[in-house]
Amino acid sequence: MNTLFFSFFIAIGGAIGLVTLSKSFDLENFTTRIFPIIPILYAIVYETLERRKRGKGVKTIPPSQAKEEMKAGAVAIFQNITVERIIIIVGVSLLIKTGLEIISTGVYLSAGRMSFEEVYGPFGIETIGRFLRGDHPWLAGNQGIMLLALIALITGLGTGLWIGTTTKALPVLEGVIAGAAVTVLSTMTNMLVLYRTIENLAKQSAESFGYVFHAGFAVVITLQVLLYGLWSGMANRAMLKREALRTEKKARKSKK
Repeated sequence: MNTLFFSFFIAIGGAIGLVTLSKSFDLENFTTRIFPIIPILYAIVYETLERRKRGKGVKTIPPSQAKEEMKAGAVAIFQNITVERIIIIVGVSLLIKTGLEIISTGVYLSAGRMSFEEVYGPFGIETIGRFLRGDHPWLAGNQGIMLLALIALITGLGTGLWIGTTTKALPVLEGVIAGAAVTVLSTMTNMLVLYRTIENLAKQSAESFGYVFHAGFAVVITLQVLLYGLWSGMANRAMLKREALRTEKKARKSKK
């Protein structure tokens, strides 16, 4: 678990360093393009540290075999990460998010003693579209933003848990790739309001220290993707630990 958090903070440190350098050398446009790579680097750094920890770190490779080893390593890293798998993960994330919003809608209607048609109108294709976009009246105001943040947190945690417990690939890498797909799709829903709100808060905080940074949205999106990788890794580590404990218990029982 220490490796998981250590590599996460390395990625965060790299992002902070990138922001600082971009401001110093006036390269903010270039930085915005680089930021999406940080989550992938996070996954690679984590896997590298894990292999070193298991004693599979640096080894002597003849120059003639170096190219083949690199190709084999790249294939191994992305093994079992398929388009179908990413689509399924995105679907799971949408189901969790939509389910939470349906529950929130039910609470809102009950509290206001209103019927569904009074708020959303007659049920039809447009109603389905409103739910997919997340266009709900209970999201208005600061309380709505807080509720949206809670939905985003639970959706990310739930998706990360599902990835970590079902993956046959590298959990952190699959988490950041799936997280990127989910985040891109989320910018077409009510989550865009949350991202923009966080971006504005970050800008205001930076301006209060006399610092202006124009790549705030890229930072918010990158952090979201990094968290997907972190949660997926945590869920996978917890699952492996439980499996190891069950195996140990079975071994003890068999000896008795």
